[in-house]
Amino acid sequence: MIASTDLSQLGVDVVVASARLTRLASRDVSALPHAAMRLMGRLDELGPTRISELAKADRCSQPTMSNLVQRQEENGFVLREPDPADSRASLISLTPAGRDELERARHEAGEAIAARLQLLSPEDIETLQAAVTVIHRILKPLEESNR
Repeated sequence: MIASTDLSQLGVDVVVASARLTRLASRDVSALPHAAMRLMGRLDELGPTRISELAKADRCSQPTMSNLVQRQEENGFVLREPDPADSRASLISLTPAGRDELERARHEAGEAIAARLQLLSPEDIETLQAAVTVIHRILKPLEESNR
């Protein structure tokens, strides 16, 4: 059995490496600014969401998130609709154009990483493919709770 301190360090290593990889990939994305890509990715993950929840998930202030949402709304990438549960609140969701733009940005990010993946050995590629499968298993309870 692996000690909890070893698992904690592995958790830190996974978080740091994945954050660095995400930043590396997003540097080469011309489609969307990083903050917009985070917002749209979060909406893709969560579905229609209140600004307050988006701000909480992104760990930013509500005014900051409101400004970001407004910019993406002006771009036609997100839609603001009344929340049926509370007429004072709005739900933010991706538009079809927003979903297309997000997919394009993700493709650009993937291409940026693919250039580096080509430098890896076939064994490293297999290990990375297995790691992605494991990461999806880690995320599965979260994905299921968002449905």
